[in-house]
Parts: sequence; C-alpha cells; structure tokens
Amino acid sequence: MNKLWGKRFQKGPSALAAAFTSGRDVRGTPPADERLIPYDIWGSRAHVVMLARQKIIPRGDARLLIAGLREIGRFSEKGKFKLDPAQEDVHSNVESWLNKKYGPEVSGKLHTARSRNDQVALDMRLYLRECNLEFVSGLSSLIQTLIRLGQKHRETLTPGYTHHQPAQVTTLGHIWVSYASAFSRDVRRFQDWYSRFNENPLGSMTGYGTTFPIDRDLTSRLLGFDRPSESSLDPIQNRWEAEADLGFAVCTMMNHLSSLAQTLILFSTAEFDFLKLDDAHSTGSSMMPQKRNPDPLEVLKAKASVAQGLLVSLLSIGKALFLGYNRDTQWTKYLIMDLVDETRSAAPLLVEILSSVKVHSKQMAERSQKGFIAAPEVVEQIVRAGRISFRQAKGAVERAIRYAEKEGLDRLTLPLLQKASQEEGLRFKVSEAFIRQSQKSDVFISRRAAAGGPSPGALEKNISTFARTLQESKLWLKQKALQQALAQKLLAKMEKTL
Repeated sequence: MNKLWGKRFQKGPSALAAAFTSGRDVRGTPPADERLIPYDIWGSRAHVVMLARQKIIPRGDARLLIAGLREIGRFSEKGKFKLDPAQEDVHSNVESWLNKKYGPEVSGKLHTARSRNDQVALDMRLYLRECNLEFVSGLSSLIQTLIRLGQKHRETLTPGYTHHQPAQVTTLGHIWVSYASAFSRDVRRFQDWYSRFNENPLGSMTGYGTTFPIDRDLTSRLLGFDRPSESSLDPIQNRWEAEADLGFAVCTMMNHLSSLAQTLILFSTAEFDFLKLDDAHSTGSSMMPQKRNPDPLEVLKAKASVAQGLLVSLLSIGKALFLGYNRDTQWTKYLIMDLVDETRSAAPLLVEILSSVKVHSKQMAERSQKGFIAAPEVVEQIVRAGRISFRQAKGAVERAIRYAEKEGLDRLTLPLLQKASQEEGLRFKVSEAFIRQSQKSDVFISRRAAAGGPSPGALEKNISTFARTLQESKLWLKQKALQQALAQKLLAKMEKTL
C-alpha cells in the first residue's frame, strides 16, 4: 500500500526530512550503553597502557587486555557485541567478556586504579565531546548556506516585521545574515563548552583518588584531552554539569532554529506567499488533496520545546546532591542522549530546506511598497531636512497616516503631510519629489549604511565578517579532529611497545 498522500507532489520527502519528522513512530532508540561501547573501549585501552607503563600491571597481561579490547571493538563495529542486561552496564559487560577469554587473573587487572564512577564519567565526556563537534559542524554548514543566500539576496526587498505587522523595509539578504549572526554565537557557545570540559576525569576513581602511581597526564594525551581534571572529586560529584551545559548550548541553538523555522512557515503561507518550500520538505494530507504542509519545520519547533524540558530535568537532577557520587546522576545520561537525538539533525535539515526554497521576490517587492511601511524613513528625512525634532516629525507623520487611511490610501502624500504639520504647529518645507523619494524602498535601503544595516555596502561587510568567522570555526573543527586522531595514533603506537 502506498502512503496516504503525495500524488500532487513531484517527489517525496527527503530521507533526512522523513527521519526527522517520523521521530520514534517507526523506530526505537538503542540502549544508552550501546552508544558508549566505543568510548569505553578507547578509555580502557588508554588506561591499560598507562597501567603497564607505570608498572602497575605486567606488560604481558596488558598486551592480552589490549588484544581483547580491540577484539570487542571490532565485534561492536559489526553489531556483534551485544550487552547482557544481567551484567548491568557496558563496563561490566566488557570485563565479563575479557574474563571469559582470559580468566580473572588477567581480566581482573583491567579495573586496577579505576572505579565505574570515573569510567562512566570518561565515557560520557568522550560521547559529549563528539556530539559537540557534530553540532559545530552542522552549524558551520548552515552559516555557510545563509552567507551564500545573504549574498544572493542582498538587494531582494522584503518587509521587515515587528509584532507580526509590517515595520520597515529590509532585504531578504539582511534577514538571512541576521540568522547567520545568531548561529555564529551558537558556534562560539559550543566552542566554549569544549574548552571548559575537554578535561580528563579518568583517574578520579570514586572521587577521592588512589594510592597507585597513575599518570593522568598520559591518559589525557591518549584520549585527546587538553588536561586532566584539576580535582578528582569535582567531575564525579558534578557529573550532570557537562551534560546540562551542552544541553543549554543545544537549546539556545534550537531556539534560533525554531525562530527561523517559524519565519519560513509564515513566509510560505498562501497569505504571505513570499517563499515556496520544496516538495522534499513538505507533506500532504490523508484527506485534503490540496495541502502542502511544512511538517519538518513544525516538528523542529516541537523538538526545541522537548529539548528545553530535558534541560530542565538535567538541571533539576544536579541540585541538592550530597558530597561525592549519587546515583541520581545516572539519569543525566538518558536525558542528554534523548536531547541530542531530538536535535542533532535540526541544523542539517535547515541547510536542505534553505538550499531548495523558492523565493517569490516580486511578491516581496510589491508588499514592500504597501501599508505605510516607508513612514519611518519619511520621519527621518524630515528631521534631517527640516531641523525639527524626531518626536515632532513622528507626530506629524502619524497624523498624516490617519488622514491617508480615511481616504483609502496606503502611501503618504504632500498635501496630507502639510495639513498634519500645520495642525501640529510645525513649519518645514518639503516637496512632492521629496515625499516620493523618501518612500522608494531601494533608495532608503541604500541609506541604511550603518554597521549591521541592510544597505548593500553594510551587508557586504557583515557577510565578510561572518565568512571569516566561518573559516575560523572550520579550522577549529579540523584542529580538534586532528587532536583526537593524533591521540588515537599515539595510543596505537604505545600499545605496540608493550
């Protein structure tokens, strides 16, 4: 049976849009600790290398443990390492597998100078770090798309809005670049998270350290961290904090994405008719043949709300925790994973949508001439030409608009402005040509040349700034990826020397 709609569309939803909108309707989520297997293996390999180099365990046993851990890693990549619920968690499953292969004399040495407290804190930190880089990558692609569209539409006139009402004329390019500005802040927020939390909790044990002569600087290098945690207790007691901080960065990003989504939804309605969403990002109705629904954008807004709820739960779990580890914090793992799952595809989805959206520039330009939308410009030009205060000029123009509306007009005329100014007790001379020129959208757009404004020159400078910022974020991503790759390479090299 075919799906219940779609014959009016030339193509169906994109794979990304379909997966994003279907959510958990037709697919489930894997167990939380299944996601942690590769991080647990990486952390254990680094831990074993350190134990051997510090002569805490024999090198022969270390070689066996490394071989077993690598084998588990290969099985996991093929989907053949299944977690046994009876073993409680990923850590116990890994050690149980090694115990069956090598016996307790060897496998029992894996947990030397380590607790599940610092082990899971490490696994989660590695997971969160990778998620962080994924969000930065998605945002970078979105910013690049918005910069390109900002350049393309730097002279495409459109009404700007406040309170959902026409306010002043701007350009579509100015709007796109404004969102690039918000997403650039989001990138910096994720980068700040990385610099704050890219530190190694391994070696904290239960939070109170160990008598074994461990080398936390070595494991930090082998795991791509900038440093070990300064306190052994802090990362155990505040296991919720890195999760909540990342969750806040995600929620702020989702608020910005949700704002963009709502703008696209309204601009694509029949009432606005400024944009048309591609078939790949629209859905139909099971009953109404004519419908083109912006489902992916609506779902994105819902996910922004879901993310905020999960963030509040993360923060709530983090309150009133007694000294040391508390089992409460285990639930932060589930909350942050759900939050990431709901949001990780949002920025890539907007890249798809924006890259294929059709702009109705003629309709936008026509609407940019209606509804006294040029009135603020008339006020400014009167002030500049007539040497009266802004408040006086605004009062005269407001009165003139009232008279124009009574006559069924949607533009100011010289006689009406003269009448209004006389009643306001003002004296200034303006011509019919002055009034017409002040209400020409392309003219007053060019006059808004202050930094950040919509004039082509100001917008070009803005675009150049964000283009440089984008290149910096791409370089940052490469540096972090290289740091992790070098850590993996160093780990493999040191394993061979055992």
